[in-house]
Amino acid sequence: MKRRDELFDVKLHDPYMDKNIYKDPTICPSCHLVYHNKRWHRNEKLHEELVKSDKVDYKKCPACRKADDHYPLGVLRLTGDYVWKKKEEILNLVRNTAEAEEKRNPLARVMNIIETDEGLIIETTTESLARRLGRCIDKAHHGELEYIFSDSQKFLRVEWSKS
Repeated sequence: MKRRDELFDVKLHDPYMDKNIYKDPTICPSCHLVYHNKRWHRNEKLHEELVKSDKVDYKKCPACRKADDHYPLGVLRLTGDYVWKKKEEILNLVRNTAEAEEKRNPLARVMNIIETDEGLIIETTTESLARRLGRCIDKAHHGELEYIFSDSQKFLRVEWSKS
């Protein structure tokens, strides 16, 4: 599968990833991620050391800011009768996949899971998590999967269905 930047001659930007607003080191007061060496880390030891120092800045990380502002970059919509029959199994897969992705990228999180009449809507802080969730659900449950990229902004809609 080709990435969006390979398909379109456009470099889309995540407005929450402006590194100029974060000083090194910065701690997110909500989730305790640490911004150090131009990256966000989940590192409890470093967090404890920095909390004791007076040379640390406190600002919410991009993922917490997206959640506060309700600004998902990925939306996965699961529809069809099959979703209700296998709801707990699908939600466990979503939780496990999101947990694994967060170890790789601590800014990739599930923001919200919404139940509607048609099925489930899962909002994520990153496009990559929405894509990975869709792929994992499709691999495990063999439905119909579609990726819909935005041409004008950094956003991915993933549609999965099975009757």
